[in-house]
Amino acid sequence: MKGAFPGTRGNARLHLRRSRVDHPRPWWLLAPVLGLLAYLALPYVSLWRLSIAASNPDPSVLEPLVDLDAIRGEIRRKLNKTASSTIGKVSDPFIQWLERGILQLGTTALDQLVTLAWVRERLGANSPPGQGFLGQVGYAFFDSAAGFAVHIGGPGQAPVYLRLGLEGYEWKLVAVYY
Repeated sequence: MKGAFPGTRGNARLHLRRSRVDHPRPWWLLAPVLGLLAYLALPYVSLWRLSIAASNPDPSVLEPLVDLDAIRGEIRRKLNKTASSTIGKVSDPFIQWLERGILQLGTTALDQLVTLAWVRERLGANSPPGQGFLGQVGYAFFDSAAGFAVHIGGPGQAPVYLRLGLEGYEWKLVAVYY
């Protein structure tokens, strides 16, 4: 049987199927979509890694996931009323903790108070001992192109707020407050 198209043999449907295969597909168009999906997924992967590290008894496991200098810097900016900070409204217990530290330790209070052990304690504040905090996450989404806001704590619990920031190609913890 002759095909429906001039110069072809066989079934016309077979020819159409072959012609679609013969044309190269622009796979390079898929790269931006995959990049966007990776960008959207990576903070959640970092949050999962942070939860696992927080449940580890060794606080040094948190070290590659946490930028202590950034956390201290955000708290300093929050204390300075003229500087802008990504930290939102803080609780009275957080202010009291800072005041006690400043009274006892002076100007080096943040360097001595904000440690990996403190970060680990804050991350696990609303979770059963030895378990990660993922089950207590009430909110986790982007607050800017390079920022990811997290709210930990269920009903009746004092919330802990985290902020992950994009540093190079990694999402790290850059702010903790309650």
